[in-house]
Amino acid sequence: MRRSLPVECRSADIDAQSETPITPTSPDRTPDGIVLTDEFQRALTLLAQGQNMFLTGKAGTGKSTLIRRFMADTDRNVVVAAPTGIAALNVDGYTIHRLFGFRTTTGLHEVRSGDYRPGRFARTLASLDTLIIDEASMVRADLFDMLAAALTQFGPHPGRPFGGVQVVLVGDLYQLPPVVSEHEREFFSTAYETPYFFSARSFDRDDFPTVALTKVFRQLGDDRMAAILNDIREGVLLGHAREQLNARTDPDFVPPDDEFWMTLAGTNRLVTARNRTQLDRLPGDEMVHHARTSGDLSLFDPPVEETVRFKVGAQVMMLNNDQSDRWVNGTIARVVGVDHDRHGAVVVVEFPDGTTADVTPFTWEATRPVVDGGSLRREVVGAFTQMPFKLAWAITIHKSQGQTLHRLVVDLSGGMFSFGQLYVALSRCTSLQGLVLKRPVLPKDMKTDRRIARFLRASVPGDQARRYCAIAVLTVGEEGRMSRPRPVELAVAFDDGTAVTTLVNPQRDLADARIAYGISVSDVLLAPTLREAWAVIAPMLTGCTPVGVGVDETMGLIDFELKRLGQVVPMPMGVDLPRRTGATGRSALDVATATMAAFTESGMGDTGSSAFEEPESAEVSGLLISRDHHTATPTAAHLPALSALLRVSQSVGTVLLGGTADAPCDEDPAVRRSVADQLRAAAARVTLTDEVIERVRAVEALLDTEILSETMILERPDINALLAPGTRICFTGTAQDAAGRVLERDEVEQLAVSAGLTPVKTVSKTRCDVLVTAEAGTQSGKARKAAEFGKPVVCADEFFAWVAAHPAAKYHSGS
Repeated sequence: MRRSLPVECRSADIDAQSETPITPTSPDRTPDGIVLTDEFQRALTLLAQGQNMFLTGKAGTGKSTLIRRFMADTDRNVVVAAPTGIAALNVDGYTIHRLFGFRTTTGLHEVRSGDYRPGRFARTLASLDTLIIDEASMVRADLFDMLAAALTQFGPHPGRPFGGVQVVLVGDLYQLPPVVSEHEREFFSTAYETPYFFSARSFDRDDFPTVALTKVFRQLGDDRMAAILNDIREGVLLGHAREQLNARTDPDFVPPDDEFWMTLAGTNRLVTARNRTQLDRLPGDEMVHHARTSGDLSLFDPPVEETVRFKVGAQVMMLNNDQSDRWVNGTIARVVGVDHDRHGAVVVVEFPDGTTADVTPFTWEATRPVVDGGSLRREVVGAFTQMPFKLAWAITIHKSQGQTLHRLVVDLSGGMFSFGQLYVALSRCTSLQGLVLKRPVLPKDMKTDRRIARFLRASVPGDQARRYCAIAVLTVGEEGRMSRPRPVELAVAFDDGTAVTTLVNPQRDLADARIAYGISVSDVLLAPTLREAWAVIAPMLTGCTPVGVGVDETMGLIDFELKRLGQVVPMPMGVDLPRRTGATGRSALDVATATMAAFTESGMGDTGSSAFEEPESAEVSGLLISRDHHTATPTAAHLPALSALLRVSQSVGTVLLGGTADAPCDEDPAVRRSVADQLRAAAARVTLTDEVIERVRAVEALLDTEILSETMILERPDINALLAPGTRICFTGTAQDAAGRVLERDEVEQLAVSAGLTPVKTVSKTRCDVLVTAEAGTQSGKARKAAEFGKPVVCADEFFAWVAAHPAAKYHSGS
C-alpha cells in the first residue's frame, strides 16, 4: 500500500472534468473505461521505474486517469503540487510556493546561497519519493529552477539532482503561459530562452522524456466539444467545426435569474461592465470598502480595486490563499452578510458546499524585481490592504484557469491577446449545450505559441526524407499587444534551385519601407494580400519543410496575418538555422535564396520539423506581383494548375499564364480574363496613383483587355485650392523631400506653420481639413479615416512643392 504523506491526492489534473461513468476493469482498461494504449503503458512503465517525465496531451486523453492509476498502485511517497491555488485545490494538493516555503521575495540566488529554508514542510520534502506538478504550463522557468535547487538541498538525497526525487510534470502547454510582468520581461529575455519550465537551466529534455497522450476518449460524452477544443488548442479550427462552434453565438443572450452563468472575457473593461450591471440589479444597500496603502506601489498591480463595492447576494471570487485552508485564490463564493469587529468590517461569504467563512481585509506585499547573482528576486517596497475578493459574475479568462463550469458565456469582444486564451476560455465549459458566445470565434482569435509546438515536436523523430524550402518575408509595422508586423514581400526558394516571390499588400502604412527595402506604396497597391498570394504559393509548398533563421518567428508572422485575413492554415515546424548563417538583403528573394544555400552547405538535420500539408482547397487561381523582372521563376513542377502569375515592375515584365518562362500559355482567353479580373478587383479597393495607372495601362496592352474604367480613376484634388492660411492639416507616414532626405514629423509640421497652416495630430470629422500622406495611395489608418470622412488627401511631394512656392515659407525643397 502507498504510504500516506500530509496530502493524499485524489486527482492530478484539471482534465478531471472529463470523467466518464465507471465501467468494469480489465487488464487493458482502467476503471474509468480508458483503454490502456501503448502511450499509457509507456507512461506507467516510466512512472513505476521512478523516471522523471513530462506527461501531456489534449483534453480528454486521460492524463488524470493515468496519474490516478499510478498513485493507486504505487507504494512510493507522493505529493502533488500546482502553481496556483485553484489548480492545487483541484488536485487536493499544495501550491508550489506553500510546499517549498517560497515567499514572494524568494529568488533562485537565495535558495542556492544557503539563506533559504523550506519551513514547515521540510520533513515532507526529506521523505519524498515522487513530486507530481500539475498545470505545468504555468510553471515559470525560474520557479522550476528554484524548486530543483530546493530539492537538491533538502530532498531525501542531498546533492543529487532534485534530491533524488522523481519529478513528474503534468499539463497541457497550449493552455495559458506563465505570467511574466512587464518589469520582468527584460530579465527573462536574457536569462531564459522562454518563460516555460522547459527553458529552465535545471531542465534536461533527456532526463524528462515526453509522453504525449493522443487518443481522445471523451469530453463529458460530448465528442463534438472535444474535437473543437483540440482544433483550437493547435490553432487550426477549420470549416464545419468552426461553424458548429459559432452556432452557439447569441449576442443578445441574458442569463436567467434563476440559473448561474459565468461570463469570461479577455479584458478587465468588459468584466467590470458586466459585474457593475449585475450588482445594480441586486436589491439592498451597496457597501464600499476602501484599501489602505503604504510604500512604493508604482510597480504593483493590485489584485483588486482600491474601492471594492458589493451587496449581500453578490457573487465574488476569492483572491488569496487562506491560511486556514477555507478557500484558495479563485474560489467562487456569495456574500451572505456583513458585520464589524474592533478591527473593521467582516464580510460573511458562503461557498458552493454550503460552508461559510468570515472574511477580513488581507495585506499583499508590494515588491519590485531585483537581479541578484544572475537570478531574479523581489524585495518588499510597500503594502496593499483590501478585502480579498472581487465581483465574479464575470471574470477574466486568465482568472478562469482551473475552473469547471456547466453554464458559460464567453465574450470575445475585446479580442484575444494571449497564447492559449481562447482554448482556456472554451475548455472551462463541460459541453456545447452550456456554452454561449457573445460574438463568433474568428481565425485571429486562435493564438498559439510556436515555441511550444517546437518543444513538443522535438520529441518525435523524423521518419522520412524531405524536400526543403526557405521562406523569407520583409515586414512593416511594429510588434504590439494586439498586432504584429505585416508582410510586405514574400519569397520562397526551393532546394532544386527554383524560387518564387511576390509583393504583398499589407493594408497599412508602409512607414520606412522605401528606405529599408526600396518598396513604395505604388508597388503594393495592386499586390495581393497574403491570403490571396498564399492560395497560389501553398500548392508549391506541399511536402516541403521550411528552413531559416528564426523560422518559428517567420512562420508565426505568416500564420498571424493569414488569421487576421480570416484564413486558418496548419503551419509546419521548420528547421531553425543558427543566427550566424543569417542572410540579409533588400528583397525577400535575396534572403530566401541565400538562406537555402546556407542550409544546403550546413548539412543540418531536420529533427523536430515537419512538412507543409496539401491545402484543403484545390483552387489555386491567384495573382503574384514581383517588383524585380530579373527574379528566378518557378518550374512547371511548382505550378500545378496555376492559372495566373503576373509580374509587374517599373517596366512591365513577362506575363506567365499557366506555364513556365519558356512556354507561357498566354493564348488562353479565360486565363487572360482571370488576370484582368483580379487586377480590376485589386484596383477597385484602393486609391490609384499616377504611377500605378501607367503600369496597369501597359498590362492592358499586353493582355489586350481593359482593366481600368474611367470611373475607377479619381480626379486628384488641386492642392492650391485646398491650402490657405489657417487650414487644419494632418500628416501621416515617413516623408522624404525631393533630395531624398527623411523629414521628422515635427519638421514637416514646422513647415506647415511657416506657411500659415495649422497642424493637427489626428484626422477627425470636424477638426481636420486636409491629410498629407508620405506617399500617394497610402493605406494608413489616418488615410482610411480621411476616406471615411470625405477629407481631401494630397501626397508629401505635392505639399513640399507647394511650400517651396509659398512666399511665407522658410524652407525650400532640397535644401
